[in-house]
Amino acid sequence: MNLFSYFARVACAAGLCAMAALAAGGSASAQTSNLAMRTTEPLDSRPAAPAVTRGILPAAASWKALLVGGNHLIDNYNNAATDLAARLREHGVHRVAVLHSLGPQAGDAVPAARRKDMRRAMTALGTTAADTCLFFISSHANQRGIYLSAERGYLSPRDLSSMIDAECGDRPTVLILSGCDTGTFITSSLKGDNRIILTASARGRVSYGATTSDRYVNFDRCMIKAVDEGAGTWRDVFARTQTCVSERERMLGVEPSEPQAWFGSGVSQLAVPGRS
Repeated sequence: MNLFSYFARVACAAGLCAMAALAAGGSASAQTSNLAMRTTEPLDSRPAAPAVTRGILPAAASWKALLVGGNHLIDNYNNAATDLAARLREHGVHRVAVLHSLGPQAGDAVPAARRKDMRRAMTALGTTAADTCLFFISSHANQRGIYLSAERGYLSPRDLSSMIDAECGDRPTVLILSGCDTGTFITSSLKGDNRIILTASARGRVSYGATTSDRYVNFDRCMIKAVDEGAGTWRDVFARTQTCVSERERMLGVEPSEPQAWFGSGVSQLAVPGRS
């Protein structure tokens, strides 16, 4: 384990993954060993229902999306929430809510990223029978959950499960959770045939953060890149993101974060908005 990897592991235990990378300046030496990336469900090992395996599911008729930057210590989290929201709008998603860790600023109407505001924002987006939900949260995280600095507390898997059950029920739902230890969120309470869960790391794993010149943390950078480059389904987004993350970690010589995924049988080939 090199010095950067040790520092990152210690810092992430306190929920400071990205700050560890900033302090180290992203200057770790490269290593050449292949990084073994795994998913909770191997990408091609779980057969889907026949109606799904015949091709890509059409893009949902009506998406609603909540995008959250959870911690104010660096701008990368808010950047990812804002920029992914812009991509969704470009792809025809009109019901989009963005919450920032800093809360309302001078000349900025973006509300703060707190649990009550997340619920309020999703409710305000309305509900239709054809809805598909998308939740994206990027922040520091550990095995307690994802940190929301606006309320100085953690959003736990149980909190998120309660929120999604209330706001989306059995509708198709995509959860993208970016931070250290976010594999903790692939739980029985969150998994379902109607759900896709993508996480930046496995339980107990550090997710590489960002250097001072990066707009996003590593997972977010790779995931947004996959969308920009035309990934057709969320399964495709994850596969491309895995590859990108692995290459970046290998270049920097950091321990693998091992991004995780769950693809429910009913949404296994769900299309990204704007794809068909």
